[in-house]
Amino acid sequence: MKFGKLAVVGAVLAASMYFTGTARADSTSVAWYQNATTTNAPTAAQVALLTPTATFTLSNAGNVFNLYSANDSSLGGFLTTGSNGLSNGDTVTGLSSGIASDNIDDSVFVFTGTTYLVNGTTYTYEHDDGMLLYVGGTLEINVPGPTAATNTPFLWTGATGTYSYQIDYAEVDGPPAQLTLKGYTSNAVPEPSSLLLLGTGLFGLAFALFRKNEHASLDLR
Repeated sequence: MKFGKLAVVGAVLAASMYFTGTARADSTSVAWYQNATTTNAPTAAQVALLTPTATFTLSNAGNVFNLYSANDSSLGGFLTTGSNGLSNGDTVTGLSSGIASDNIDDSVFVFTGTTYLVNGTTYTYEHDDGMLLYVGGTLEINVPGPTAATNTPFLWTGATGTYSYQIDYAEVDGPPAQLTLKGYTSNAVPEPSSLLLLGTGLFGLAFALFRKNEHASLDLR
């Protein structure tokens, strides 16, 4: 009887940990290089030779980063609500108030982190000016030159899984600055059907163990 109760408790805890583990915000590390370019977004090799002006972390529970400065040329205006009055849901950690008002014209942003990609899925970035996307060290999007706001898609043909990524983004034409990371998440989030199967399996196993040990107890009486 005692073992059966422990099995039930263990199944409940396991299911609780599983559900809790999937509800995490996505985050990406950001390095900002002020006055680093007046033309194109630099390659990863070129970025490696630069010294960042500032580093910080962006988080968003919705797993979509929507950076947009409207008529505001400041770093804070691009990353957060800023003076443009927009609220994009992003949280910034490590950004000092002393540089939040700095101008981002002719600068480079480098975003790094991990992302979960599904084979056969098309992912789209909306951006103005140049950007390069590396996945696992391989260049997947290469549009380095200045541009008006545009959508750039790429089809993921690799295996489904978690990969490192790096995005090099250049802001060289003045406001608005715009970069939207669409469809990305740092954690594989199970489908509802998978969650249901997991929960059913765990509780079913616990119930079977409980009944088995209960019958064993009766046989000994």
